[in-house]
Amino acid sequence: MSKTPTALPPLTLRPLHAGDRAAIEHFFLAEMDDVSLYWRFFRTMTPMTVHAYVEQMRFDNGCFVLGAFFGERLVGVAELSAIPGSENCIENRPGALSCAELGIAVSNHLHQKGVGRQLLSSLLDTAWQRGLKRVQLSSLRDNRPMLGLAARLGFQPLREESGEIIMQALRPADLPKAVPLQTKAATPKREINCTAKVVNARCR
Repeated sequence: MSKTPTALPPLTLRPLHAGDRAAIEHFFLAEMDDVSLYWRFFRTMTPMTVHAYVEQMRFDNGCFVLGAFFGERLVGVAELSAIPGSENCIENRPGALSCAELGIAVSNHLHQKGVGRQLLSSLLDTAWQRGLKRVQLSSLRDNRPMLGLAARLGFQPLREESGEIIMQALRPADLPKAVPLQTKAATPKREINCTAKVVNARCR
């Protein structure tokens, strides 16, 4: 007798914070295989490098992290990083950010289940609500699912660099005017850094 597939609980999305670091680290290590991690980080990852990445993640001052959950299980993480002085967002200035970069990862066991689409769509809504004018992502050429999803949600290719396809989405012109996202006043000799460079985001 064949087994009936277990129905998944409803997917819920919520912002992640510093207190969720342990859950985020567990997600990367338990929910993603080596290929998915490579697509995400552009390099081979170990538990030590994953831990170091999660420890330096930022959750404020222009950085927003969104989690997707099935019940208590974290199955997707998306990051929006608006950074003054970013090489891809040269128009950004402290106190007046208009461009952001994003990263997104979904459980290796839940591809083609709509998790990535919901995460990316919600992250774009957050970007537009915060007054951002454009959002960029970078994906490896081989990551066809990511490139296809981005294209379906309005991202257009900009250029290719060393096997990376860089795409951007522009804020729809018919959206109501939003309050611009602001950062805290910059302090001397202190660089704002949300995350290390990852697939689908060039955050420095």
